[in-house]
Amino acid sequence: MKKAEIYLMHLGLSENEARAYVALLCENPLTAYEVAKKSGIPSSKIYEVMRKLDNRSMVQSIHGERSRGFVPMPPDEFINNYRSNIEESLDSLNSELSDLKTGIDTTYTWHIREYDSLLLKARRMINTSESNLLIQLWSEEMKLLLESMEKAEERGVKIAILHYGATNIKVGQIYKHPIEGSIFTDNNSRGFAMVADSKEALLGKVSESNLDMIWSMNEGFVLMAEDYIRHDIYFIKTARRFAPLLKARFGDNFEKLRDIFTDDIAL
Repeated sequence: MKKAEIYLMHLGLSENEARAYVALLCENPLTAYEVAKKSGIPSSKIYEVMRKLDNRSMVQSIHGERSRGFVPMPPDEFINNYRSNIEESLDSLNSELSDLKTGIDTTYTWHIREYDSLLLKARRMINTSESNLLIQLWSEEMKLLLESMEKAEERGVKIAILHYGATNIKVGQIYKHPIEGSIFTDNNSRGFAMVADSKEALLGKVSESNLDMIWSMNEGFVLMAEDYIRHDIYFIKTARRFAPLLKARFGDNFEKLRDIFTDDIAL
């Protein structure tokens, strides 16, 4: 019951309103006095509480022979009505705010340092993408974003994914990075990059102790992130076709290729 009350308070109900509604769900019909007694709400406040619940259409008053009682709106009906009202309000708000967004500065960068915030931003980018997505990620983030990617693909969005490590997931065009172990050892972190519709980019790293991400619609930043993912995919497509030759020349883990401060061109 306490958890239900907390969730109701998250929706904007006061503590007393939540307690009264839950009490009515447990037993009804009840008079206002009986609701106060069962919920622990002071009797001096219960009539105001019931009036507010009535205004929210969460309770219905019924008249008995000697007293006025209350019954609660069924939970599923309350939740469906609340969801419908919220969605209608959000749609209207989106329409109103869209008329104002032409003045938004797109040159700034937004720093993200919380993992949940990273996932929220990434899902929003995927969910609102219209034409294409370029994504570079590890299996941990892949599992958490997969559902959004699948829905984007169903909408016709083209998806190219650079994936560190093996995976059996089938979404978009997946390219397995051939040296993921060495990259993790070198950096002690998981890289993450995403570009949506060549308009916005999310780029950074995830480690056990730290998360450092940057999101931006800055054209230079987006171009850099897109080129970063594209050129890694170019390399993977090349390595798939010429792996024996490349490993013979640069080492099994392409260590000579990754050493950018030395270029031994001797044959």
